[in-house]
Amino acid sequence: MTSLYYRDHNMELHVGDALEVMATLPTASVDCVVTSPPYWGLRDYGTAHWIGGNPHCRHSLGTTPHQRRTVKKTGTGRGRSDSAKHCRRCGAISQDQQYGLEPTIEEYVRRLREVSAEVERLLTPGGTFWLNLRDGYSYHNSGTGSTRTTTVDDSPKVVRHKSLLGLPWRVALDLQHDGWIIRNAVVWHKPNGIPDPASDRFSSRYEVVFLLVKQPDYYFDISRVLAPLSPNRPASRKSRRGGTKPYTVKSPWNPHSLGKNPGDVWSISTRPLPEAHCAPFPLDLPWRCVTAGCPDNGRVLDPFSGAGTTGLAARKLGRFYQGIDLRADYHEIFLRRLADHTAGTACDRSEVA
Repeated sequence: MTSLYYRDHNMELHVGDALEVMATLPTASVDCVVTSPPYWGLRDYGTAHWIGGNPHCRHSLGTTPHQRRTVKKTGTGRGRSDSAKHCRRCGAISQDQQYGLEPTIEEYVRRLREVSAEVERLLTPGGTFWLNLRDGYSYHNSGTGSTRTTTVDDSPKVVRHKSLLGLPWRVALDLQHDGWIIRNAVVWHKPNGIPDPASDRFSSRYEVVFLLVKQPDYYFDISRVLAPLSPNRPASRKSRRGGTKPYTVKSPWNPHSLGKNPGDVWSISTRPLPEAHCAPFPLDLPWRCVTAGCPDNGRVLDPFSGAGTTGLAARKLGRFYQGIDLRADYHEIFLRRLADHTAGTACDRSEVA
């Protein structure tokens, strides 16, 4: 069964598992990948298929993804778990390909490594891979437990209750071990972040966007994303040589005449999208990634496309777009958003596969 959901001369949309769909795409066919995989343990996107049980039941695995990962304790204190997920109401078995509900941190990281390996195959030699990840905290609904993890020798370890997990860097360092070059760990600062009820720590106000590449020589055009220079900066500071003190830099400093490097802290406000899931990143973020990291007329891929914000950025910049998601209705949201961004011109639905 084909995964193709929609195609025209500007884009392709696929429905299915990211890994399975990418395996059907040709090698070295993508110039830029910008994506934000589902965060671990944050939400259930309702993509499960159910086997057995009561066909009229409104199946549920529990109240929250965190509770579904709870490791129950036996009398000996050793953890026990069932690899099959069952409906708490009728016992039906859940089969689900979505990312983010893995029972352990290692399983989540392993799956992202598999996806990244396919990204490496699909990218051109000079391609760029922009990976947005959010951190989280070890959680147990009893307030006394820990999130299970393992060490290299498979001995059980735990991340203690309430501890920050360090998920973005767990993934990034494993990808570095796989051969990726980490060029940047951009801090996406969210000035209007969601209110945090925590009273025993500071609120989380940022996520991380990693810029990963396959080789030292890759496509990157900083001139397209320069930040404006301060109008109050004196001429002597706009172009000057190093100071006269010992050990200072003596070479001349000639900044870009049109602006300055925006740096690796991006303050970009979130923008809610009521008709979609509650986690789309703002258009400005993928726009900056695609602008700097994808050549003109290049091809952009998002293997976790969701409501298609990366697609909007790619199309506004004239790049070909390929999006993959488990839910076809998210592609419909993207097509409506794209029509709104193109002066109300509707997409030709006759080309839907």
